[in-house]
Amino acid sequence: MNIPKKRFTFITLIWLLVSMMIPVGVFAEQTQPQVFKLTVIHTNDFHDYEPYALARKATIIKKIRAEVENVLLVDAGDIYTRGPYHKIFYGEMEMAAYNGMNYDAWELGNNEFKGHPDQIISDQKLYNLIDQANFPTLCSNIKTMNGEYLPGVKPYIIKSIQDVKVGIIGVSSTKVRGYSQASNKIVEEPLTTVKELIPQVRKESDIQLLLSHAGLSVDVQMDMQLAGSGLSLIIGADDHYVIQQPIYRTGGIPIVQAGGENNIYLGRIDLTYEKRDGQWVLVSEHGMLYPINDKVPMDLDIKKIIDGYLAKVQRPAA
Repeated sequence: MNIPKKRFTFITLIWLLVSMMIPVGVFAEQTQPQVFKLTVIHTNDFHDYEPYALARKATIIKKIRAEVENVLLVDAGDIYTRGPYHKIFYGEMEMAAYNGMNYDAWELGNNEFKGHPDQIISDQKLYNLIDQANFPTLCSNIKTMNGEYLPGVKPYIIKSIQDVKVGIIGVSSTKVRGYSQASNKIVEEPLTTVKELIPQVRKESDIQLLLSHAGLSVDVQMDMQLAGSGLSLIIGADDHYVIQQPIYRTGGIPIVQAGGENNIYLGRIDLTYEKRDGQWVLVSEHGMLYPINDKVPMDLDIKKIIDGYLAKVQRPAA
């Protein structure tokens, strides 16, 4: 179709005028995506039960990492105490497997503070685990008697994922106050500690998550009192609750927990954030639990690690 020259010139002029009215930033390439998706894989309260479950978890973790781009793998504490290998390996077997799975962070559970009846030995076992971990150990509310964070322990970390900075705060249970092995430590209230830390973490990060071994009742209080603080996920532990889908109270912050002890699950939550007025805002999430049983094949690399430890006390699995 032939467009008359005068009409073509008029249309071109209108297009140029409209283009001049649109801000240049509309056409500029964004330094951050307007939608950011994050998958958090979470574990808690393993308590040294069924070591080969770790190799089965590793199989699912590898599959998730192959399917989605932005993944965090975290543990909310209590990795060994009370289990059948407690007084043999003191968590070293589990931590070796966690290193093999490339965890991003873990939070100290209350049971990590009572690995042995003797305080000196208990501390030695605790710090051995912290030193063994190839990833950050978190705990912001349990400190030395001088009010300093425990050696080798951080109150929070900032993890950069595709130029989006994710802040992860860690808190543990006030149960630790009642342990004779921890009488040389100060145990602060988790809610108070997080309230004090959140402003600083927000300055350093775009998204804020909480790795909590404080228990569901405290996590619910966090949800109610920290609404609007920027906190967008509470990864819980301690109670061994099997929470298939995130739960909420008045604050609207999703709370997840993946069973524990003889209820062996791997947790996953997929988070979607949108950039609004310069802030990343959680707009949707979907959580689920993977049951860990003999239907899930074992990852051979992690199985080999477990075999190496169990060969010292029994025959490894076939």
